[in-house]
Amino acid sequence: MPRPGHSCVDVPPCAEVSAPHPPPSQSLEPASRSTRRTGLSLGQTLVYGSGNFAFALLGLVVAVNLQFFYTDYVGLTAGLVSWSLLFARLFDGITDPVMAWLSDRARTRLGRRRPFILGAAIPLGFAFYFLFTPPDLANPEQRQGTLLLYMLSFYVATYAIWTIGAIPYFSLGAELTDDYQERTRVIAVREGWALSGLLAATILPAWLIHTYGGRDGYSFMGAILGGGTALFLLVSGAFVKERPEFQGRESMSPFAGWAATLANPHFRRVLPPFALSAIAGAVPAVLIIYVSVYIIGTPEWWAEAIPGWLPTWSYYLLVYFTSGVISLPLWNWMSGRFGKRTTWGVAIALATVTSAACAALDEGRVLYFTVLLVFGGASFGNYLSLPASIVADLIDYDEVVTGRRREASYFAIWAFATKFGNAFTGFAALQVLEAVGYVPGQPQTETVKLWMVAMYSWFPALFYLLSGLSLMRFRFTRDDLHAAQQRIGRAAAG
Repeated sequence: MPRPGHSCVDVPPCAEVSAPHPPPSQSLEPASRSTRRTGLSLGQTLVYGSGNFAFALLGLVVAVNLQFFYTDYVGLTAGLVSWSLLFARLFDGITDPVMAWLSDRARTRLGRRRPFILGAAIPLGFAFYFLFTPPDLANPEQRQGTLLLYMLSFYVATYAIWTIGAIPYFSLGAELTDDYQERTRVIAVREGWALSGLLAATILPAWLIHTYGGRDGYSFMGAILGGGTALFLLVSGAFVKERPEFQGRESMSPFAGWAATLANPHFRRVLPPFALSAIAGAVPAVLIIYVSVYIIGTPEWWAEAIPGWLPTWSYYLLVYFTSGVISLPLWNWMSGRFGKRTTWGVAIALATVTSAACAALDEGRVLYFTVLLVFGGASFGNYLSLPASIVADLIDYDEVVTGRRREASYFAIWAFATKFGNAFTGFAALQVLEAVGYVPGQPQTETVKLWMVAMYSWFPALFYLLSGLSLMRFRFTRDDLHAAQQRIGRAAAG
């Protein structure tokens, strides 16, 4: 289920090419200035990053387990689950610009971001618990409307609260330091926490489901992971420090802010490759458990040698995310040596190849899938860290032109691109399964298996390829960032 990068076919392997971009007007000056900040302490970096452990812990379970839980345990049809996914994600996307506007214009003793992070923590944990604790109905096939309404209500609530905390949280990461490479390190640490959360989210659900059995296991999982989510967000929001000089600048209306953000020519060029990669990764995330159970299966040697609490799907996720954690130092080094754009391109090329190779998945091919997930997980580690670091650089360019700090507007659009991809591709995947005859908990027909494998392999490979091609239009280098920071008084000396 790889999900990242780009094919750098036109980029020299040892350099990033800088192309001219529209220069900011000489008559425009920032509304206010601030001093350059670098040398962020390890403690602050770790405290900030710990919040992403919470989002990852919760997010993986929702992305991977939710639809399988509601189809194979609760009894809701795949078609109705797909409609719930689509509506909830689209509603969630609509709230992003509103949350971005509120966060960018907030002025409190705690800052622009921290009040929202702290306020979302406990409600998010409760919403997650109830999402995985639906009523146990005797005849679910006759109560589809009730189950759909329950799932939709708590899915919408979960992601609405998620938006309240996540948009300010990810925006804060772009404000902590002004250094080109240090931003990559901050994001890499943040995503290292995320990958640790993803690892926890592969082990805990499997163990709890095995220990407590089926629906009760999912409910215990909701309680434990919901509590963990609240705890980590409270720690991150309580102890990270904001930059007070960024508060109180002139604000725009929510959608005017989005329009102004999209006027940044560099951001317009980096958004399509990111969105295409998000679309590419959405279907494998939805189908990973289905492919594990119905395509590869559980070989006899696995059942005899591996503990019962570690199903194959949990093992595959563990391999994938462990590879992502291990890859982070490599991507950080490459971005410093070759530039962020080229490094992201290498990861997309890797994701394209590993996705296409999944077309050969078949019964019992555990080792083959493991090898693919090692390389796919490495590309995923890049996807988490490099694109967000690039956006942080582009926000400084925007400040030169507008005089505003609008991190939340940028990351709201960034989040919407991901949600849009997840909503429509996840919806389409489950609709296809329903149309070709998927039956929960039963051996699947060859037609169903064929469609599962095709959607898991060729679909993401195509969109990763398109992502790589679109990335070739993007040009923004370390030198471009230095020039922008000189205009706003935060450039490095020398």
